[in-house]
Amino acid sequence: MAKSAKFISEGGSSNRPPLFDGDDYYYWKDKMEMFLRSQDNNMWHVVEVAEYVPLAKDSTNPKPQAEWTTQEDDRVLLNTKAKLFIKSALCREEYDIIMEYKTTKEMWKTLQTHHEGTSSVKETRIDIGVRKFELFEMKEEDTIDQMYGRFTSTINELNSLGKTYTTYERIRKILRCLPKTWRPIVTAITVAKDLTKVSLEDLIGSLKAHESVLQEDKPKKKMIALETQSGECSQKDGTSSENEESIQEDDEEELAFLSRRIQRLMTRRNQLKKNFQPKRNGAKPEVDMSKIQCYGCNQYGHYKNDCPKNKQNKPFFKKNS
Repeated sequence: MAKSAKFISEGGSSNRPPLFDGDDYYYWKDKMEMFLRSQDNNMWHVVEVAEYVPLAKDSTNPKPQAEWTTQEDDRVLLNTKAKLFIKSALCREEYDIIMEYKTTKEMWKTLQTHHEGTSSVKETRIDIGVRKFELFEMKEEDTIDQMYGRFTSTINELNSLGKTYTTYERIRKILRCLPKTWRPIVTAITVAKDLTKVSLEDLIGSLKAHESVLQEDKPKKKMIALETQSGECSQKDGTSSENEESIQEDDEEELAFLSRRIQRLMTRRNQLKKNFQPKRNGAKPEVDMSKIQCYGCNQYGHYKNDCPKNKQNKPFFKKNS
């Protein structure tokens, strides 16, 4: 049900009942019971058993209000206070459900039946909760705190329906739901400790200690961030540690090395373009013969193969018959 803006959400006050907006009934039920018990020792009796009615001596007839003692008057006042607390804790949609009922017990039972269902519905919800408990697994990206929070939520829902698990069963389930990377610590715990005597707090503490070790063993990847937006300047915190400064210096040196390497490659590419000009349409580039020097006569205008002096000095060989 949607939350109404007219109601103030619950806070840390012990004088105001917790607000129920139609969601998470099991959570609200536990807090509301604790709140009513904290107001008076006899107030929960009014909700769970029946309202208090002063009776005449040796009779089942109610005593007239004029004959009530001070103690009886205070006990009757608890009936009205209990009804006031329950109605003040409900949003408009939930208030309409119990509005026609006169006693506190009827109001409480109506809310319980509406959100928990009848006995057959309860059994169905218990079956669903048990299956959820058996299939519970820790995800790879979950931390121990996140996993234990989801696990506790499932256990509390089953407890509100009347299905309970012992501490030993919970510990065994938590050890079974851990991923494969946790098998060494699971084996160590099962061998070194008696699980029937281990508390949930000790188990979670051991798992969190092992989790910190696994996080230290994970490889850390260095990443270089290039800022492309002009006109923006980043403000550095004056209290940064020496490790962060050293990592930043390494990144700057690596970036400078890469920029120098790229600049050298670009210079070499430009030189190759100048020395090796591409041919156009498959034709050879024109050559200025006046700049060509012969290595035979040291004269300009021809190659050594075309040197006239070389042709004059070349011997004449006759073919043999």
